[in-house]
Amino acid sequence: MTPSIRRRWPWFLLVGSLALNMLAGGFIVAHAFRPPPPPPGPEHKLERLVDEVSDRLSPADAAILRKALDDARPLFVRIRVGREEFAPRLRTELMAEPFDPERLKALFESIHANDAALRSEFEARVADTLSRLSPEGRLRLAESRLP
Repeated sequence: MTPSIRRRWPWFLLVGSLALNMLAGGFIVAHAFRPPPPPPGPEHKLERLVDEVSDRLSPADAAILRKALDDARPLFVRIRVGREEFAPRLRTELMAEPFDPERLKALFESIHANDAALRSEFEARVADTLSRLSPEGRLRLAESRLP
């Protein structure tokens, strides 16, 4: 081998190593600055509870809980949509000229009424589901870590 080839080979290694390190650094920086995931909603907590409790329940009681959770998914969507719609509506009222405190109060009242209706529907679903469980299933549920 000629001496000029020996000198170029370490230079290519240096450039290749630098390129790989810059690529890895880019991935690390991109990962560090990505936004955090949204917090889990109530459906995720209930799903986790059903998964934990189902192992200790009879197959029939576990099926009742899973079906109730699946049937409640549209309700969870309505809860999430109601919460997501509040901030833009509040922002609109705050920026309105002239500012009308009565419209703002009406917004809060409508939000509270919607929340109360959704909460009432959720509680009725829970009561109905628990009434269909066996006494042993309700006992196992009571012994678990309830949210």
